[in-house]
Amino acid sequence: MNTSTSSLPEMINSSIAVLTRPSIHTFEQYEKRGGMRDALIYVGVAALVAGLVGFVFGLLNGISAAIGGLIVGLVTSLVGFLVFAFAIYFMGRQQGGTGTQDEVLYTTALYTAPLTAITGVINAVPVLNCLLLPVTFAIGIYQIYLGYLATRSSMNLDQTKAIITVVVAYIAMLVVGILLVGVLAGLTAAANGGV
Repeated sequence: MNTSTSSLPEMINSSIAVLTRPSIHTFEQYEKRGGMRDALIYVGVAALVAGLVGFVFGLLNGISAAIGGLIVGLVTSLVGFLVFAFAIYFMGRQQGGTGTQDEVLYTTALYTAPLTAITGVINAVPVLNCLLLPVTFAIGIYQIYLGYLATRSSMNLDQTKAIITVVVAYIAMLVVGILLVGVLAGLTAAANGGV
């Protein structure tokens, strides 16, 4: 278990590096600088940003929509990150990867956290979310590429094994995300029906 910790400013600087100079080498420079705790704090801050923006713009449709925006922003971001990162670790190990959980979670957080905050803000703002749909799509494609690089780095996998690992992790994240959104929508409908 990695005992080193990173501060939020250090993680932001590391994120800038991996986002602007994406390569396996760049991710390898940072993979041992933090661990699971740092990753969860960093992604948690990004999820909070997405949730708060969802709350503020949800107020346009009432307090229930605002609370729903906050919960969806927080929960889906955190759960999506955890499912994806643990699926990378599990599937990477099945493919012969030698990385640690800390390395996987930390490198995944370095690109996931800032992109989660950016897309969370874009998606929460009415009209902006429609106008910037191509940007959101491009960010999603870029995030897949970064996931591939981070997986190669953190799990020490070759190209084919890293691609298989990332595909399986994205499928797992999508399935859990669909189920989670369904559960949250059901809870919201039940809460609104009971009022």
